[in-house]
Amino acid sequence: MLHLTKKAILTMAFIFGMSITQGQTSSDSTTLQKPGSVTERARVEFLAGSFATATYIPPMRSMPKGVTGKGTSTITWALDSMFLLIEDENFNSLFGLYKAHGVLGFDSHTHQFVLSMFNNYGDHPTYQGNFVGDTLVLQTNVKAPRGSFDQKLVWYKDGETVKFKVLNDFGKGFLLTLEQTATPTLQRTK
Repeated sequence: MLHLTKKAILTMAFIFGMSITQGQTSSDSTTLQKPGSVTERARVEFLAGSFATATYIPPMRSMPKGVTGKGTSTITWALDSMFLLIEDENFNSLFGLYKAHGVLGFDSHTHQFVLSMFNNYGDHPTYQGNFVGDTLVLQTNVKAPRGSFDQKLVWYKDGETVKFKVLNDFGKGFLLTLEQTATPTLQRTK
């Protein structure tokens, strides 16, 4: 009987200790994952929805008039509204059919937004950054066969539309590489 009592006491102590530890872990996890998450979610809310997109690529030597394209973008909340899932598809005469999937979230450890993108060309860059005023600015270094370059993504609300820009820096400052205007097609998702 004493053996069962000791075992019962040890089991209760273990369960009590685990519940305290899990409570701390849960509390710590909440603290680590969601500080200000409502604020961060609210800041990127303008990105959520279904959009028709119009793409513009500025003139370059091979395309002196520039390039335009059309497509769609669907951005939805996932995982308890902690991440935005991005589905983008468009067509233009320079790149042909472009498809991309991405995940955008806030990293509470670095206090930055992080975007991981994957596309049908095999690219898989990860961008980090934050808001500058009302503009989300994310950046990465792209490894390329002819050397690396810095790439910046910029998102901001412009009236009812959402503007998206890609800027590249090959060592002489950032230059506009692509600009996209996203017009809502359906009611925004939450």
